[in-house]
Amino acid sequence: MNALLQTAAFEALRYATLAWTHVVTLWDTFWDWYHWVPESRPTHRYFLTLTGTDDFEGTETTVPEDAIYVEEWILAGAKKCVVRYPGDVIPDTWDVSPHLLTAKCPWIWVGDRNTEIDLTQTFAKFLVPGNRITMDLVERLIRVTDQTRLVYIEYGSFEEKEFPGDGLLIKANGPL
Repeated sequence: MNALLQTAAFEALRYATLAWTHVVTLWDTFWDWYHWVPESRPTHRYFLTLTGTDDFEGTETTVPEDAIYVEEWILAGAKKCVVRYPGDVIPDTWDVSPHLLTAKCPWIWVGDRNTEIDLTQTFAKFLVPGNRITMDLVERLIRVTDQTRLVYIEYGSFEEKEFPGDGLLIKANGPL
């Protein structure tokens, strides 16, 4: 093979390799930007009490009696809340943001059957695997009277069910 032709072929291969490397670098940059992983720290931490909310000071290690601990995680306007009940340990480190976890929604609709007040969107931010939505939490979110009849339409069976006294456990999304 002619030396000049051989040099030209190797130079063309070198420039093609440089171009390909540049394209791959641009693609990796775009991929990292598009699949950005949120920081694993809650945006806001507070206690829900019967009288309102109290900011988390950082000194408590367990959730006090008569309070519910809430961690708000906000990403691109979407809010997810992790809930802990009296006696539960309050975390100081986190492995993963709840935005990266998918949960099975146990209802199609949830609300007050007597007034037809829809609470589906109110409870949507609590759809985090491991959360338990209890009546204690509901009483701190909405005004509950003796006339309130909290029900939900179960996902899959479409049956209307009374909201259970021990609450609804939110499970991780997985195979059926």
